Amino acid sequence: ESTRIGLMVDEPTRPIQVTDIIPSGATSQAAVVYMEETTRTHAAAEMNENASYAEDTYVLTEQSSTVRKIGTSIPVTDEQLEDVAMVQSYLDQRMRFGIRQRLDGQILTGDGAAPNLRGINNVVGIQTQAKGGDPTPDAVYKAMTLIRVTGRAQPNAVIMHPNDWQDIRLLRTADGIYIWGSPSDAGPERIWGIGVVQSDAQTENTGLVGDYANFSQLFERRGIEVKVGLDASDFTTGKQHMRADMRVAFIVFRPAAFCTVTGI
Repeated sequence: ESTRIGLMVDEPTRPIQVTDIIPSGATSQAAVVYMEETTRTHAAAEMNENASYAEDTYVLTEQSSTVRKIGTSIPVTDEQLEDVAMVQSYLDQRMRFGIRQRLDGQILTGDGAAPNLRGINNVVGIQTQAKGGDPTPDAVYKAMTLIRVTGRAQPNAVIMHPNDWQDIRLLRTADGIYIWGSPSDAGPERIWGIGVVQSDAQTENTGLVGDYANFSQLFERRGIEVKVGLDASDFTTGKQHMRADMRVAFIVFRPAAFCTVTGI
């Protein structure tokens, strides 16, 4: 009988990429409550002697983002936990990854209906730039300009589906020269000076440009916890359940600091 080698080949799965560019923090509450300046009117002006001063106007509005739970579980027999080396650590690692992977997608496309987070693509007030007849790099730059002018922010990354980045990476001049570098080189994963994050969690044909560093944040109420326990039926069938979950809130503080690029 042949002896099995000590190698396990992973099933391919989507990597975690989006959370790498999102600032993270902590909260001790069931919701993250903050104040948003919804009106900012500067009345400063030149004045004649003995004239009345104009008045500034500022309005602060309370906003709130509810903490949501992401979780998963798996049954495992007593014998598997006792007799098979590394089963618990294997399952622990896989479950933690699965939760982070789900969070990665929710940050982009969550619809905000409980118990979902509201992902950036579904936040009311983000800007949009249609590609139309423009080359894709032009449309991306126009989105960056919208963020700078309307959003008063500095874009630092664009998230796009790998197939969409492929179309950009393969752009050539009329005489066949690759714009993003020779095929013998990896080439820069940057466009107009900002980083490109390739994620197939982002809808194909739509890029998402934004100031992720300053106007989005992930708040952890509780990081990932993995527990092993029994319920009544488990006890009589010789099984246990591993359960993993985390509690988080996600906030886009300034929607206009983000812009979708459609039709790419």
